[in-house]
Amino acid sequence: MLKLINICALLLLLYFSTGCTALHYTKIPKQNSHKIFPQRKIENSDTTFNFYKPTKDYELGKTIGVTNRDFNPTDVSLDSLVQLHKTISFVIIRNDTILYEKFKDDLDTVSVSSFSIAKPFISTLIGIAIDEGNIKSIDDKITDYLPEFRDRPLWNQISIRDLLHHTSGIKFTKADNIKFFWSTDLRKQISHLTLEYSKVKRFNYSSANTLLLGIILEKTTGSSVSQYLEKKLWKPLGTEAPLYWSLDRNDSLALEKTFCCLQGRTLDFAKFARLYLNGGKWNDQQIVSKNWVDYSTHSDPANGNRHFYNNNWGIGPLNYGSFYAQGLYGQFLYVYPKKNVIIVRFGDAGLNYHPNYWLNIFLQIIDQL
Repeated sequence: MLKLINICALLLLLYFSTGCTALHYTKIPKQNSHKIFPQRKIENSDTTFNFYKPTKDYELGKTIGVTNRDFNPTDVSLDSLVQLHKTISFVIIRNDTILYEKFKDDLDTVSVSSFSIAKPFISTLIGIAIDEGNIKSIDDKITDYLPEFRDRPLWNQISIRDLLHHTSGIKFTKADNIKFFWSTDLRKQISHLTLEYSKVKRFNYSSANTLLLGIILEKTTGSSVSQYLEKKLWKPLGTEAPLYWSLDRNDSLALEKTFCCLQGRTLDFAKFARLYLNGGKWNDQQIVSKNWVDYSTHSDPANGNRHFYNNNWGIGPLNYGSFYAQGLYGQFLYVYPKKNVIIVRFGDAGLNYHPNYWLNIFLQIIDQL
């Protein structure tokens, strides 16, 4: 009995001394996991941009049918599809007009928590930092900006492009992804990284790559990543509500979990997709260069990069020319420039979130618009 009490006491000590980290390292993040983390607030715009409401009821929920091949052999309506899955929000926008919107419990003004959708925000900020001269080139070595890595063998061969393409050679596993998510000291986690390979470029999707990009932004801009995002993106995009970025801790060394963990409203996330739909231009202001947008949303399989992924954007089929930001549990900002279409989908924890499934669904939808 005494031994059991000692074990319980040790677990309680771990719980309170590590901010739940030790007990969470084996747990997959859930939609509301961010609630345990401190956050930085990113203020919204003083002037709100609003998508148009349709002048007529398109009834897309009933008229669009999709083949639910993986889970149901019969055709179902869009409305039925949304109900079959744990969908939090589903919005279709064409020519700045909302053609379809469904929100869980009609809570269209409630923030949703994104996961890896945050990664294209980081790559965009890198593009802006290059436009402004804070970073010279994506081919610069990371040791030019992170001198603490200069004494490590071969780290001077890693470029910013390698971080963007996840071809850095940094050793990182799925277990490490979960560990990073729950970490209360990401700067320490970064200091322990090692290289798995260096001479041959090979794709290895890693939160460490995006976190290093965040630290480079922090050092080159002289501000937190949240402050830079607020100034360069969130306010200029006419957002209607604040954005919140989860931190690893609550002190002067706090660091944004730049590989995930942005909480905001669905339609504000759609405005980020709209920025890319319009080639980096927001109304009359070029927020990020068109060259950066064009490069990010087209395939570049050189140096080990995957042909369907570039600068943290997924690349759709060549004959469609679509691209998308993607996060865990079926989170998507899907952009189809040929028809000026944006599809935003956020889902909750559970089954039926495999990305290839949703990508097929989106293609079926845009074929019918």
